[in-house]
Amino acid sequence: MSTYSDVENLVTLLSNGQADLTLFPRIYADIVSTLGAGLWHTTAVPIKFTEGQSVVQLPQNLLSLLQVIYDDTVLSLLDLRDLAMLRNGWRNTSGNPVAATLESETAKTIEVFPVPARTSPPVIPVHGLPVGQDYAPGNGISIHSEWRQDILPYLTVPVALLCLWREYSRESAHTDVAFAALCKELGQFLLESLK
Repeated sequence: MSTYSDVENLVTLLSNGQADLTLFPRIYADIVSTLGAGLWHTTAVPIKFTEGQSVVQLPQNLLSLLQVIYDDTVLSLLDLRDLAMLRNGWRNTSGNPVAATLESETAKTIEVFPVPARTSPPVIPVHGLPVGQDYAPGNGISIHSEWRQDILPYLTVPVALLCLWREYSRESAHTDVAFAALCKELGQFLLESLK
C-alpha cells in the first residue's frame, strides 16, 4: 500500500468521513510541495553536460536546488550579474564548469560557466549506484529536494494532520476553525520533532 493511500485513509478516518476526497489530491500535493522547502525529500541524481552548451537540464521532479557538482567540483551558485563581473564574455569561455546560475531554475535548467568542453559520458549502472560506484567522470550531480507522490512513511501522520487543517479551514458545511488550528499545530509540531 502507498503512503498516499495511507494519508487519504487517515484523513477519512480522523474526519469521520467528512473530508471531501475530490479535493484531497490537490490539498495533498500542496502539503507535499511545502515539504520540499523543509528538505524532507532530498536526493542526488546524475545530470548530463553537453559540449558547447551552457544550459543544463535538471530533473523534472526538482522542487529546490541545493547544489550542483561537476566531477569533483562543487559549482558556485551565482547570479547572472555576478557571472558578468567575474569575467567579460563568460558565456563564450569553455572548459570545466566551476559556477552556475539559477536564473532559469523555474524552467528546470541552470546555466554553467565556463561552457562544458566535453559531453558527459553515459552512466552505466553496474552496481545500481549512479552517484556512487557507477559515477563516470565528466558527469554532474544535482542535489535537490524533490516532489514525491509517496512521502516517507514516518511523515504519514503529520501530513494527514496538515491535510485536515486545510480541509477544516476552508469554507464548507463542516468548517471548524478550532479543530483546523489544532491539526495544523500538531502536524507542525510532529514535523519539527522529526527533524
